[in-house]
Amino acid sequence: MRKNLERLPDTEILQNRGCGIGYVQRRGKIRFDQVPADTWFLKENLCDKISIDIAWSQLEPEEGHFLWDQPEWEGCFRSWIDAGFKILLKVRGMDTLGTFYNQGTPQWVFDAGAQYVDEPIEFYRNSWLLNEIPGDTSMPIRYPVYWDPVYIEKAGNLIRALGERYNGKPWVESVAIAHTGRWGEMHIADHYPRDEWDRKGYTIPRYLEAHRTLIDLYRAAFPDTPLQQSVGDPSFQDRFIDAMPSFEYLAKHRIMLKSGGLGKAWHPPFQSPWLDDACVEMFRRFFYRSKVVFENLVLPEALEFALELGMSYWQRGGEAKGLGELNIAKEIPVPEKKIYSGYKFTPEQFDALSLDEQMELWRHLARKCGYRIAADSVDYSVEKGILHTAFLWTNRGAAPCYERFRLRIALCDSRGRAIWSDAAEPSCGCGAEIWDRGASVRTGHSWRLPPSLPEGDYALMFALELCSFAGERMELANRGRSENGFYPAGMVRVSA
Repeated sequence: MRKNLERLPDTEILQNRGCGIGYVQRRGKIRFDQVPADTWFLKENLCDKISIDIAWSQLEPEEGHFLWDQPEWEGCFRSWIDAGFKILLKVRGMDTLGTFYNQGTPQWVFDAGAQYVDEPIEFYRNSWLLNEIPGDTSMPIRYPVYWDPVYIEKAGNLIRALGERYNGKPWVESVAIAHTGRWGEMHIADHYPRDEWDRKGYTIPRYLEAHRTLIDLYRAAFPDTPLQQSVGDPSFQDRFIDAMPSFEYLAKHRIMLKSGGLGKAWHPPFQSPWLDDACVEMFRRFFYRSKVVFENLVLPEALEFALELGMSYWQRGGEAKGLGELNIAKEIPVPEKKIYSGYKFTPEQFDALSLDEQMELWRHLARKCGYRIAADSVDYSVEKGILHTAFLWTNRGAAPCYERFRLRIALCDSRGRAIWSDAAEPSCGCGAEIWDRGASVRTGHSWRLPPSLPEGDYALMFALELCSFAGERMELANRGRSENGFYPAGMVRVSA
C-alpha cells in the first residue's frame, strides 16, 4: 500500500539537534527567569539554543580554581537548561580588552612565564570596534602570544577541565575552539602594526602549528561533543588563504566552520572586510565535510546569501549587555545601535528596516536554517512475517543533514502502545552528500516480525532518531508527531 503523508507548512519552525538559530549572551548575562514571559521570541518558540561566552580570566582567576557557578557562566545558563534550552559554550583565551580588563587570559598565566604583547588602548578608541572602550584608563590591551608553550600548557589544563565537566552532556549543543586569536576568531590582534608580534616569534608556520595543537586539545577533551571554530586571517597583514592548512585540518575532523563578527558590514559582492572571496570559496570547498555557521549578517540580502551557502546555524551576535535579542521589536537609541548591531557600517540600510521586518528576519532564519526533513510518502506491506517499507524523503532546509541517524519503525495497538519496534540506518546511508538540501531520498527496508506478534491491525509509526544524544528523535516536517517523537504512516494487518 502507498500512502502520501501530510507535511507541515514551511512556515512551521522545527527544532533539531545540529542546526537552527541561537540566542547569544556575552556580557552582563541574564537568566531565563529574568526574561519577560511575554517576550515575542519566546512566545513564538523560535529556538531552543543559546550561546554563552566567557573570558578565561573570569572562569579561572587563579590557577586550578574555577568559578563554575558564577552568574556569567553556570549561574546563568543552568536556568536556560531548566527551560529546555541547549547551550553552545565558548571560553575565550582573548576577549575584547584583554587581561587588565578581565577580558582575556588571566595574569597568572603570564606570571608563570607565558609571553604577551601589550598594545596601547589609545589605538582602539574611535576605531571600527563596536565595543565600549573605556576613556578613563591608560592600561594597555594585553594579548597572549598564542604559540608560547606556557600559554598552550595552561590553556590545555583549562580545556581538559572543561571536557571533564561538559563533554557528552545532552544539554551541550557544541563547544567553540576559542584559544587562538582575539574572540577565538584566529586574528592574533587588530590593525595595529605587527612589529612586536614579529619580535615574539610570529610566523605563519609557528601560528599554524600552535593552532593545530590547540585544536587537538579540544578534540581530546570533547570526543563526544560537536566542536566549532570561528575562522579568520592570522593577522590583518596576512591573507585568509594563509590559514588554509588550519581550515583543511578542521574540515578533516568535521569541526564546524564559523564566520563571526560580520555585523552590518556585508556589501555584495563579498566586499566585507571579513567575508571575501577566499572565505566564501573555503566554505564551498569543505561544504560536505563541515557545517557552515554564521554570526550577525542582519541585512536581508546578507542572510539570504548565507542561506545560499548552506548555513546550518545562525547566531545574531553583537556585544549588547544581557540578552541582545531583547532589543528586537523596540526602537533602539542610536548609541545602543552602534554597539548592538554594527549600525555605523550601514546606517541607511538598517534604518530602512521596520521593526516588523527585523522580527520577520528571525522567523525566516528559524524556518530555513539547517536541515528540514519530511517523509513525503511510504509504501508498506506484510508478507510471510516480513514488513516491507519504502519511504520517500525530502530535505527542504538550507543545509544538508550532517547527522548520523536511524529509521525506527513501530507497530502500535489501539491504545497507542508500541507492541514491536526495530531500527536500522537508512538503506542509502547517512551523510551530507546524500541528505543534501533539496535532495529527494528513497529508503527501503525489510523488517522481520516476531512470530509471537498477535494477529491483528496495528498503527504503523516511524521516527528518525540520532545515533548520539541518547537517540533523540528528530522533529520532521510532518503532521501528527506523538509525545515520544513518532509519526503515523498507516494501518498494517498482521496475519497468523
